[in-house]
Amino acid sequence: MALIFCRSLIDGCHCERSEAISIVQRSEIATACRAGLAMTTPQIMCDRALVGICKLRRRGSVYIIVLSVSMMVTVIGLASLFAVRVQRRSAEIVKDCAEARLCARSAVELGLLYVQDPNWRDTRSNGTWVSNQALGSGSFTLEGIDPTDGVLANSQYNPLVLTGLGTKGIACHKTQVTLVPVVEALEALNTCLHASGNIFVNAGKQITVVNAPISTNVNLDNLGTIDGNAAAASVTGGGTITGSLTVPAENKPTPYSHVIPDYISKATTIPFTGTINKQILTSTYNPWGPTNADGVYFIDAGNDMTIKNTRIHGTLIVRTNGKKLTLDNAVFMQNYRSDYPALIVEGDLVAKYESAVFTLSEATLSTNYNPAGAPYEGIWDDDMVDEYPNKIQGLIHVKGSLTLQQTAKITGAVICEGPVSCEDNNLIVHDPNLYACPPEGYTFVESMQISPGSYKQVVD
Repeated sequence: MALIFCRSLIDGCHCERSEAISIVQRSEIATACRAGLAMTTPQIMCDRALVGICKLRRRGSVYIIVLSVSMMVTVIGLASLFAVRVQRRSAEIVKDCAEARLCARSAVELGLLYVQDPNWRDTRSNGTWVSNQALGSGSFTLEGIDPTDGVLANSQYNPLVLTGLGTKGIACHKTQVTLVPVVEALEALNTCLHASGNIFVNAGKQITVVNAPISTNVNLDNLGTIDGNAAAASVTGGGTITGSLTVPAENKPTPYSHVIPDYISKATTIPFTGTINKQILTSTYNPWGPTNADGVYFIDAGNDMTIKNTRIHGTLIVRTNGKKLTLDNAVFMQNYRSDYPALIVEGDLVAKYESAVFTLSEATLSTNYNPAGAPYEGIWDDDMVDEYPNKIQGLIHVKGSLTLQQTAKITGAVICEGPVSCEDNNLIVHDPNLYACPPEGYTFVESMQISPGSYKQVVD
């Protein structure tokens, strides 16, 4: 009866927790009934049995919770240790990156120091300048590259790209900057006549310079008269100088050695004839062959040569191989392009045309100097009644010596890389446009400067 009662009790229990009673728990209640619990009221039996069962369940749940909490604490602890290691490693990488960046910038700064040497293009090669140079706990490599043609020494006017690679540990940083030349006009263009050698003014003779001085990098030996300003490293002779005298004067550089070859490479060659007389040569008129659109012509004379009674509108280059070119009687020479010189002599020049006596007269010389194909100031004709100035207008560049005779007149400027002798009464009127807008090649590189916006980090 007790068992039957307990089973019915279990089946009919209305306790709120009775729905949670499993088969095992029902067995436990039945056991409790055999022990004499069946004589109590059904409700009390149910409660007591369920209380015992719940206690058993509570003990198991606490154990599971403790295990879970312990596991969570362990995981959190391990995760914290790992996070600390990651943070420390991250901090080390950040530090290495910063040091690599400083190494790269130091490499570029070293490159900027190197290019302050005026001969850096000759002493440095295109490529790596410094390799794996230690700096602090890092290192750097410096490269200098000519992006134009890959050759540093062939032109002062090409840009330079400096690249600094800094390393520290696994960190690398690359900094790059482009340098461009600061180009200035040759100071010699700011003179009427400048010589790298001595200047000698004969006794009783006069040279007049207007709007700019006569200048030499060495000695001015004046036995005659200089009507105007003068500048020299030293002065002797005791002659008259009507203007100011600067002694010692600042040394003025001459054109780069590649200037004359560069112009020859642009020129049309004219066969040498010994003497050129009563001729016209322009960008559209060449009696010896094809014309040159820029009016640049080259004569490789190899010997003494004379040009007289001739009009040239262009740039004439004459190579005499140690001999002399003589400009005689009447000549009218002017540059065709404003950014090119009028005359370049790779040798000696004697200017003995008589500007104060003669003009380039078509009637006197029985020559038409502005025929069809060779207009003067846009006008051509077929008569012989015109007259032209007897002078050289533009820049004259003489590689050897210069001798000024008769009353030769020049409007522009003269650069002579040798000595100058003034043997008569000559006039040079300076053209300030030559200094303001110098002819191509008649400049020098003052320095290299950073191209705006080019200082940057680069990524391979």
